[in-house]
Amino acid sequence: MNTLLIIDDEQSVRYSFKRMFEDEFRVLTAEDSISALTVLETSFIGIDIIFLDVKMPGMSGLELLKKIKEMSCNIPVIMMTAFGDSDTAIEAMKEGAIDYLTKPLDGNQLREVVDKALTTSNLRKESSCYTMMEACPDKEETLVGKSQAILDVCKMIGQVAVTDLPVVIAGESGVGKELVARAIFNHSKRKDNVFIAVNCAALPEGVVESELFGCEKGAFTGADKKRIGRFEQCNNGTIFLDEIGDMPLATQAKLLRVLQDGGFERIGSNETIKTDVRIICASNKNLHEEVSKDKFREDLYHRLNVFSLYIPPLRDRKEDVQVLSEYFLKKAIKETGKPIKGFSQDAMNMLISNKWTGNVRELENVIRRASVIAGGEIIGSSDLFLNTEPCAKEFEELNEIIENIFERSVVSKKGTDHYYHTFLSNVEKCLIEKALALTKGNQVKASSMLGITRVTLRKKMQEYKINSA
Repeated sequence: MNTLLIIDDEQSVRYSFKRMFEDEFRVLTAEDSISALTVLETSFIGIDIIFLDVKMPGMSGLELLKKIKEMSCNIPVIMMTAFGDSDTAIEAMKEGAIDYLTKPLDGNQLREVVDKALTTSNLRKESSCYTMMEACPDKEETLVGKSQAILDVCKMIGQVAVTDLPVVIAGESGVGKELVARAIFNHSKRKDNVFIAVNCAALPEGVVESELFGCEKGAFTGADKKRIGRFEQCNNGTIFLDEIGDMPLATQAKLLRVLQDGGFERIGSNETIKTDVRIICASNKNLHEEVSKDKFREDLYHRLNVFSLYIPPLRDRKEDVQVLSEYFLKKAIKETGKPIKGFSQDAMNMLISNKWTGNVRELENVIRRASVIAGGEIIGSSDLFLNTEPCAKEFEELNEIIENIFERSVVSKKGTDHYYHTFLSNVEKCLIEKALALTKGNQVKASSMLGITRVTLRKKMQEYKINSA
């Protein structure tokens, strides 16, 4: 019978594991790191899987994880926490945990994890141990989120950071591709060396090659002095090539050689320069499709795409909006010095329901702007400037309203002129009510949607006796 060791300071968690798995496994439990070490000393060889809580009194779960890995690398360890934290997730995966779960734990998910861990345990018993990297110090910039998608990204960062493999990061503009690249760098063995980010899309085509590989004086018109390129500057470090899908084909050929043998020549020189650089790249384009269009070299694509990582758009991970908003607000408060304490419920609802076509970058800009214009301690819905234009379905609803009003209208004895103005008044009232409903009573946004001033909107609301609530 296989053995599970559950290390958690919550009795309810230990009890739940015992109830769930006691018919299939021998279940051992420990309430803290000290008692866990005692169990490990007496039963280490017979343990197949360890579930380890991150936050415990005394020695933390991460500290205990390091001790477990010093004793043996063959036992798969799954970390558990009620407090989602990207740096902790990355560190746990880097230190050798095979998974990182957030509480409350789902029974079906647990069984899948256990099945996977048993397979890993059997494979590891047949292989040798490997040395883990030292923990990386805390960084100012960090990945923020509590969604499963972000947790999965953190896991992959932890797995790939300890290698020198090329990484391709895919995702829409604004999702945080450079932040992920920096996280990989910050948790790598190159973290004490240089990190250089180059936006390929921002450089004119004739400048990209000299920017990356340098040039000799007189190599071309305007080259009035010798230039050291980014790859030469970045020796022993990490270079992040953002929007690599926009790199010219000629420069792609030179990059391919760097990946193959680490050599290149400055423009205007025959001297080969050797460099040891880890390459991380990103693109909001589908590079595989770019290959099929002959806009990206297939051989370079396969060289780069050793490890790929996809960051979903913010609209697909709504559960991250609140924690990101609170994080950006704290940053904004440091910039403005304003005593803002948080968001109103209406404001937060608007943030969560927004489509965020600009992703995390757009959200940060909205929060920074709101923190500047907010008049009190709470950011309200009127402080947020979002793209809240009604969608096609909502326009259809407005058209139906107008048609119904038209059908119900009856020409009175006062003539067609009275009929015309009555019809317009009814339509105007319905449009204002609909705009206020769509913006959840936000008069600033409703007036913008209707193309009128806020003062005019208030007058119309008084005229038609419309309550903003």
